[in-house]
Amino acid sequence: MMTRKEIYLMVLEAEIRSQKLYKAMAKSFRRPENSAVFQQLVVLEQNHEEKVRAAFLQEFPDADAYPEPALEPEFKKLDYSDPAVVLEYAMEREDVARDHYLELAEGTQDGQLKMMLKTFAAEEEQHRELLEEQLQSLQGAYTWYDPSELTGFMED
Repeated sequence: MMTRKEIYLMVLEAEIRSQKLYKAMAKSFRRPENSAVFQQLVVLEQNHEEKVRAAFLQEFPDADAYPEPALEPEFKKLDYSDPAVVLEYAMEREDVARDHYLELAEGTQDGQLKMMLKTFAAEEEQHRELLEEQLQSLQGAYTWYDPSELTGFMED
């Protein structure tokens, strides 16, 4: 079982990693509407990082609240040439973040902090939904056209 301090630090690391991932995705997806989604996610994750850090320092005032996140081993193994794989990975990371926020909220007596953590969990779910929409849009671009449906259509 992880301590609250360890969970906080893990959440902070995850928020920082998410920001880096979304910054890279904003550059990788060249269509402005896709890029804008990832830029928006960067700002939302920065907001989470700042508020979680403040809560962490309130609970652990002498702790180092600036972890340097290591790149996760599974990220290094991703097929970067397949945007669907990267989006699915990002969706999984949002699920993990949501679960960590809920775990922190469960162990919190402070009603205001508990509400903030539950709000963040809900926001992580919304982030996941945004990523899922991007994935569906991407997959739709590959599957919307089926030339076999036109076979024989133009014949009299």
